[in-house]
Amino acid sequence: MIKTVSKLDEVMDFAWELSQDDLYASYHRLSSIEMVKEYIDRAIVSEFERIVACYRQDVLCGVCIYFWEFDEKYAQTTMFLIKENYDEIADELIAYIGEQLPGHELFIGVPFSNTNANKYFKKRNFRCTDSLIDTRLYNLQSHINPKHDLVEKITKENFKEYEMFHDKYAIPLGMYYNSKNLEKEIERFRVFVFKENEVIHASIFVKTVEESAEIFGLFIDDEYKDKNIESILIDEVLMQLYSEFGTLKEVLYFIDEDNTEELNSALAAGFSINDTYRCYRCLL
Repeated sequence: MIKTVSKLDEVMDFAWELSQDDLYASYHRLSSIEMVKEYIDRAIVSEFERIVACYRQDVLCGVCIYFWEFDEKYAQTTMFLIKENYDEIADELIAYIGEQLPGHELFIGVPFSNTNANKYFKKRNFRCTDSLIDTRLYNLQSHINPKHDLVEKITKENFKEYEMFHDKYAIPLGMYYNSKNLEKEIERFRVFVFKENEVIHASIFVKTVEESAEIFGLFIDDEYKDKNIESILIDEVLMQLYSEFGTLKEVLYFIDEDNTEELNSALAAGFSINDTYRCYRCLL
């Protein structure tokens, strides 16, 4: 039985217990009981987010928080926690979401360590869209690297010259932040490009949220890889973030597990590996 959660106490202990366990955790990883409470409380009252629980014989078996974008037919979980009988409970939760959001694409993230989840999604032939290393930089400090002459900032005024390069990479990856959605939120993003002979060959884009930021992507043409451009762009964005916002508490950066150059550049800039996770997609 699926039930919409209306009170924190219904699922709080269950969600916190499983969030702490590598074998059961989902993505996003919630590292404190305060974060779990925040996610649940927000989902209970939100207009475009919902929290549901799965029960078997009055025993709580699973909890899921998901949000959606009607215009984009996009849905994503921010909590997908199942303790036992993973396949059956996951089927029931996903079927319920499908009834609420028919025709949407649903994205679910889980750590590598949650073997039950990864086995389930492979058995159900869900497409793995991302296999990522979660890196973090805490308490951003001043970066004194000199500004590179070939790096330029993209703003609302010059966005049109950037959108074609962005979509060349974002659309095949199935990213939510294609150029259209990126431009809608450009005030919250900082975008920098590497140009040579007035042609864009690489870019990095980061979203700012209160006292934190997240690097959503670094795109680079093949012929410009292995030329230290990844490091140039990462250093530039960190320098600009500090200049504008000061000591941010946290900068998140998700890197493809096969992209050694990008990972090494991030580690050299002060990021550290926090976790590894996979994202799966299914059509509801």
